[in-house]
Amino acid sequence: MALYHKHRPQVFADVIGQEHIIKTITNQIKNNRLTHAYLFSGPRGLGKTTTARLLAKAANCPERKANGFEPCDHCASCREISAAAAIDVVEIDAASQTGVDNVRENIIESARFRPTASPYKIFIIDEAHMLSPSAFNALLKILEEPPPYIIFILATTNLAKVPETVVSRCQRFNFKKVSAPALKAHLEKIAKEEKVKLDKTVIERIINKSDNCVRDAVGLLDMLLATGEKNIDADIAAVALPVSSADEIMEFLEALAQPAPAPALRQLNRLSETGVSLSQFAQDFLEVLRFLLINKAGGQTPSQSLDLSPTAEKRILKAGQTLTGARLVVLIDLILRRKAEIKSSPIPQLPLELAVVEWCAEQNEKANSKKQNDENNDNGQNSGENIIKAEKTEPKKEDKKNIKERVKELVHKEACFTLDDMRGKWDEFVEKTEKLSTSLAFIIKSAELSGVEGNCVQLTVGFPFHKDKLLEKNVAKKIEEILEEIMAEKVRLSVEVSENAPQSKIVDSELQDLAAAFGGEIIN
Repeated sequence: MALYHKHRPQVFADVIGQEHIIKTITNQIKNNRLTHAYLFSGPRGLGKTTTARLLAKAANCPERKANGFEPCDHCASCREISAAAAIDVVEIDAASQTGVDNVRENIIESARFRPTASPYKIFIIDEAHMLSPSAFNALLKILEEPPPYIIFILATTNLAKVPETVVSRCQRFNFKKVSAPALKAHLEKIAKEEKVKLDKTVIERIINKSDNCVRDAVGLLDMLLATGEKNIDADIAAVALPVSSADEIMEFLEALAQPAPAPALRQLNRLSETGVSLSQFAQDFLEVLRFLLINKAGGQTPSQSLDLSPTAEKRILKAGQTLTGARLVVLIDLILRRKAEIKSSPIPQLPLELAVVEWCAEQNEKANSKKQNDENNDNGQNSGENIIKAEKTEPKKEDKKNIKERVKELVHKEACFTLDDMRGKWDEFVEKTEKLSTSLAFIIKSAELSGVEGNCVQLTVGFPFHKDKLLEKNVAKKIEEILEEIMAEKVRLSVEVSENAPQSKIVDSELQDLAAAFGGEIIN
């Protein structure tokens, strides 16, 4: 027998972590105020079906103490319900019986007859959200006005898919993740009964991997007991325990923080080989990124909507410290676009692999640009930026002459080619730039050739971030090389921002996308 079946709660006192629910239900039982329909919602493995059976046992137990709420757990009725063999307690798996015919046959028709040997006929509908719309519609009438001897208990892991018309007819209880101390005490109790000693680190590992779900935690403990060891330490646990979904997301997030794509690509390959749904993995990863984004923006996202334990939540927040809000927006947009391609891709992992390579390449480009800009600031080697800074600086009168001389040296005032010469070569320049980078060509096309002074080509752009991009050391060098090839002369680049650049207007979404692609943002 599986360990979680063996140690399944048989009385309300054995249920852990759901005190707010147990107290309400036991008070109803004690005061004979049971309602006709209950809806238990929450993540997997927290005791929804178990609580439903306990409610059924207590409601039908003939030997329950007066003014008490615990079932005796030894009468025929209690034993039959525990064994799922009670004729007056009908358990329905909605995942396999979704149709309207099943509802009519198993519920509506059966509800016409009074219970055989119990006070109540109880219907427990597990995974209720899987019922079809027509099945829900058929259930509505009897759910709203059932016979006095009928109790419905619906259990679901996806409350959003249960129609509001059904929810409104039920008394709803939301099951929450179990706290780490409560789950730790539960695991220690089971280990003691099984005569097994667990290291403290092993228990913490089980809790973390189970995401604080009781059934998952007991199932993981069962895997460790299957090793046959009586003293289970961290080394045994490391071999026996599988990687959880929370761990997979954490590893992927940490892998994306590295400059090389290899770790993230290896993980995607491993997930694909083990049969993990990459579409669902991408969805879970997006949920985590959204949680990080809203947290950085100062908002609050309920972590229970992510099925995250408090420990996993802390780990994710720590890993997300390396990402700014702007970078998170870029990553979310990238994963969203690639996730949509998974279903149509001939290789399921290919879209996410492309996202990894694209993200790491952009990260490396951004890191290199920052490094070069820092070097330029230290050494004063970026001639284009120095020219702009010289043009915008308001020097003292006695220094103006020296500054002009330095600018003259930089741009070689001797006339090499004219503005008309440059205009005649402009189309060729744009074409060569486009071969180098489509996004860079976009900026060049939107720029205006405003002048030629000596061997210095002057461009005017509409936005500050365009100027910043063009004057990055690598970018400026490539542009100057193209110009030198076309003009057969040594060429320097100067860039100015148009005086008519918008300051407070909302910039076109296409430009916003371009800014995000460069890892920057448009400052109004």
